[in-house]
Amino acid sequence: MIPISRPDLSSLEKQYINEAYDSTWVSSSGKFIELAETLVAEMAGTRFAVLTANGTVAIHLALLGVGIEPGDEVIVPSFTFISSVNAIRYCGAIPIFVDVDKENWTLNPTLIEKLITPKTKAILAVNLYGHPFDFVKVNYIAQKFNLKVVEDNAEAPGGKAFGKATGSLGDIGTFSFFGNKILTAGEGGAVTTNDESTSDRLKILRDHGMSRTTKYKFDVIGFNYRMTNISAALLFGQLQRFNELISHRFNLYQLYDEIVS
Repeated sequence: MIPISRPDLSSLEKQYINEAYDSTWVSSSGKFIELAETLVAEMAGTRFAVLTANGTVAIHLALLGVGIEPGDEVIVPSFTFISSVNAIRYCGAIPIFVDVDKENWTLNPTLIEKLITPKTKAILAVNLYGHPFDFVKVNYIAQKFNLKVVEDNAEAPGGKAFGKATGSLGDIGTFSFFGNKILTAGEGGAVTTNDESTSDRLKILRDHGMSRTTKYKFDVIGFNYRMTNISAALLFGQLQRFNELISHRFNLYQLYDEIVS
């Protein structure tokens, strides 16, 4: 059987995983959480990154981070993985589907305005197959109608559009580190933002709603959306090898292009 994608793992990731294992910090605390968050933020060109258990819950947290509530409408491309839509429904919000552009298969900005209603609160833009969404046009529309832009960047980590890094193209960005992604933590995700208060709030929400200053004090209803230190160790190694991993993928692309041309 030929897999869709096989993780590219090296001795570096194994070294960090063993280090996390030997430290006995194998759950959701440990140094690799912060180390990996720092590198994800650097890759995305944002001030902050918040690691999560997977990419789906990263989208959920991002939607909560921009204030999505039950009954709100969120515009989302009709061609995307179900996670994008499920996360909208987790918030009790309503997905409003927009068709995609035939050139890059990301949401078509020219179709957005006619879908906007008084209930519309955000646009969930999905980067697909390495193609960033047209953030210039989408952000213009969002500002015109006072909407938030959430960027689902599961399929374009390390990408750039007009010199701007993916993960920072909207108000808030998300990543997935599933096993078939360019960067993997086995399972895992991240939310990226430039707003410190949003970052702090997301860290509270991912940890059961627990206060960050008083242990076992719960001020809000939260979730168990934390990444483990072992997964973060794997991701940290992958992030350090990012250029190598991208180069390998590009070589595979060239090979496929030659075969099918």
